[in-house]
Amino acid sequence: MSPFYQEEVMQRIRYLHFNIKKLEDALEKEDEHFSLDDLNLIFEYTKVLNVNYQNENHSAILKDLDITPTFQDPVANREIEIHDIMFECARVLWVMAKAYSQLSEKYEEEEEWENAIISMTECSKIYKTAAYFSAAVVHQKDKGIILDSENLELNSEESRVLAQSIAALKEENENNIYFSSKLYAGLSLLSKRLFYLRKHEEKKKQQIRAQFHYDMGKACNLKAHASLESSITNINKEKVKKLQQKALWYYLKAKNIWDDMVENLSLSSEEKENIELNLSIVEENLKESDIEQLNYEEIKKIQDPEPIIIIPENLAPFVPKNIIYLTKFVPRDVNIKRFKTYQKKKLEEKIPYSKKEKLIDKKAGVVRTINELKVLRGSNEIDVDKFAELMEKYSTKLKMIDSAIEKLAKR
Repeated sequence: MSPFYQEEVMQRIRYLHFNIKKLEDALEKEDEHFSLDDLNLIFEYTKVLNVNYQNENHSAILKDLDITPTFQDPVANREIEIHDIMFECARVLWVMAKAYSQLSEKYEEEEEWENAIISMTECSKIYKTAAYFSAAVVHQKDKGIILDSENLELNSEESRVLAQSIAALKEENENNIYFSSKLYAGLSLLSKRLFYLRKHEEKKKQQIRAQFHYDMGKACNLKAHASLESSITNINKEKVKKLQQKALWYYLKAKNIWDDMVENLSLSSEEKENIELNLSIVEENLKESDIEQLNYEEIKKIQDPEPIIIIPENLAPFVPKNIIYLTKFVPRDVNIKRFKTYQKKKLEEKIPYSKKEKLIDKKAGVVRTINELKVLRGSNEIDVDKFAELMEKYSTKLKMIDSAIEKLAKR
């Protein structure tokens, strides 16, 4: 028996492992149904395994737990042996992130936009968590490619970009043109951040370059349309014209990059098809533009639309416990509630960040602190007097925030 687990816990781990394998099979087939409850099993499995094993032999523990000792890396196209339990956690979290991605695609096809955005945002957060676990391994020399911490981190960033793109498309489809222009501008900034995050291989590098130019062009064009269609004052035709000229510049820049990729890079048939689809879209945009081109010096003087990024930072909901052993830093699991209602409300109100939202965020932080204090008191990690002092301080803050929220509601 493992020194870290009672027999009933080991049985639960085996049960969870078996059910996660079934979820993996469903993901492979892509047409089988799975639910959020299935994904919660992965959370439970990871949290049970997330123990500070110190210098214990992980391979022996994995054998005692009857956990499959290998996995097939789809990118490296070979079998990887698992020698570290933190690496097994990274593997199942990667499965979870893929499941959220599939759910997002399904919701997007059904035009359930809020669910699609939430699912892709969750995907981003879980990839981030998987990256932490991959980085924390001690006994795993061969990580393959797909579970390399840097690649998982990149997947997390890309998922955040996708979530923002779904949000921008949602607003555009609902004819909220002015707000969607801001979201496309935010999308362009996220893609540009992705571009500078690391050194990409050439195809990826050029594709991201083309995309952030195209998205900012779309932002300019939508803002120009919004100014023409919904202005309640006299339309500043010169301002609209300049936005259209800047959109034209961005579209041409994206088109030139995609054209160059087709002509000069070795592309698979699928990659070429995707780029040709992008070209057909940008060419349609260019056909609709009958405005004169400006040179770059003049273009630089025209301000881009104000960007809004509504997808939160892809923070991991918890971290590997063996960090305690590696750094002597004791992390706390942060049990983050799903933010579906909050996110939906933000989308519907079409405001970047109101005073009420700031207060709600602040309240959430105070509540988390109070809960953390209660946990510390329950485990005798803080004395009674200090606990009482801090509880009084944060309870007073909470009352002040609630009072401010009530006053805003009465306005």
